[in-house]
Amino acid sequence: MMAVYASSLGNSTVALFLVAAMEIFMLCYSVINVDLYGSYLHRYRLFYIALLSVALINIALNRYVKKDIEKRYTILNISNPLCAIFFYVWTLGITYSDVRIGGVIEPTVYMTSSLIVPLSFYLYPAVYAIAVLITDLIMLYMSVTITGSEAQIINLSIFFVFQMILGVVFLRTKTRLAEKIVTEMDNADTDALTGRPNRRAYETEIKKLSKSRLADELVYMTIDINALKNTNDTLGHEKGDKLIIGVAECIEESLCEKGKMFRVGGDEFAVILHATPSQLKELMGAYEVRVKNWADKNKLPLSTSYGYVCHLEFPDKTITDLAKIADDRMYENKNRFYQMHENIRRR
Repeated sequence: MMAVYASSLGNSTVALFLVAAMEIFMLCYSVINVDLYGSYLHRYRLFYIALLSVALINIALNRYVKKDIEKRYTILNISNPLCAIFFYVWTLGITYSDVRIGGVIEPTVYMTSSLIVPLSFYLYPAVYAIAVLITDLIMLYMSVTITGSEAQIINLSIFFVFQMILGVVFLRTKTRLAEKIVTEMDNADTDALTGRPNRRAYETEIKKLSKSRLADELVYMTIDINALKNTNDTLGHEKGDKLIIGVAECIEESLCEKGKMFRVGGDEFAVILHATPSQLKELMGAYEVRVKNWADKNKLPLSTSYGYVCHLEFPDKTITDLAKIADDRMYENKNRFYQMHENIRRR
């Protein structure tokens, strides 16, 4: 997981540095080719500085959030639409000013448009490439037919090539970043061994339940594998991991139709169900059959202890209180198991 965090953080930083590099290039270009911009020099320099500032602010934010993917995901979702809206408004302002001052739209306004319009499509590189290509062809046509200046055509052509290459690279990087962040968001709540929800997902669920009124049919259950250490010591950790995966499969197949399961510790699972007492009895019977069948099929000593509590038993208790009661009942059952298997406890 650390490698994935580092990868998406690196991608984000690379993308932002590309934007910063492009704006620095354009600022330098505006110094070298002052005549290309004419009376619009200052407004375009302000535009490049604004983009550069946005990139630098985002770089600083990336360093601030570091490995917190939720904060980074929030920043990505907020900053991109805001930037797109800002750049659209900027372009409209320049266009309106051109018409008011000169009566015509200067060809250089398409420089801004070709950078701005695709920002709202940053997840679709193909759309970006098409939009930029069409805009640049319009701009090139206007430059040739209006000015006929070979120097200006050369300058614009250099700008087109740079913009196309850097723009597409930037958009592809942003696409990969978005995909990685989505993957991280999904994986952050998933246990790597069992592929089921992990403790982080469990804590999110508990917080949600803590803020709402608990349903009368809510059942909290704790399930723990018996003698897992003995299996690890005698058969190896690979077999022990297989027991953990086996329990997750048994829980999902027999209980999850009525609720959710979470791997909250090494060999401990929490299950939150919504079931009536009669339904719960059937579910637990099905679970015990699943465990026995799995053990027989895989020739492994799979056995579990569990404890559960119905909200109807303690209607005034919180979800945290119910979890404590279920844990206590599970440990009572586990103690009975070890009393019946003294040889396993001594080993």
